[in-house]
Amino acid sequence: MNKYERAIKKIIQFKKAIEAIGLPNGVQKILGKLKGEIGELYVLDKLEKRGFKELELKGGQSAYDIYIGDTDKRIEVRTSLLKNEGLYPKAVQFFGWRVENRKQKRESKFDVMIGVALEESFEAPTFYIFTRDEAFSVTDIEIGRFKNIKKKIHLFDRSLRNDSSRG
Repeated sequence: MNKYERAIKKIIQFKKAIEAIGLPNGVQKILGKLKGEIGELYVLDKLEKRGFKELELKGGQSAYDIYIGDTDKRIEVRTSLLKNEGLYPKAVQFFGWRVENRKQKRESKFDVMIGVALEESFEAPTFYIFTRDEAFSVTDIEIGRFKNIKKKIHLFDRSLRNDSSRG
């Protein structure tokens, strides 16, 4: 088990412990932050297993999350659980990743964006890889509750397709 796998395991254990205690909703902010962190760890783990050696986690206020020195690529990692956000009928669930804020400078933020889709348990990641051009090619959005978001990618839950058992 590499260092990323160990960290992922500890975060999942911590999440389960926090949920078992039954703390108030304010704790959800902590779990939201952990969701982003675990997404980055999953990507680092996958990159290391694919043979990349020069991996640097940028973090903080950096314009991107991971730098791959082997290829001189800047990676932005976005992590999502299935959600609705009140944008669609309640049965419609999607994974959603913000691409761009309204006041954001676009020119050199990242080379590749990786959308990490997670189960509610923070396990079983699925990775969606977008080039910079692909990510920024999505249409600008106007969503009242998300006034600061200019571009966002939504991928809808696969289980809704060809499933006549849902009402």
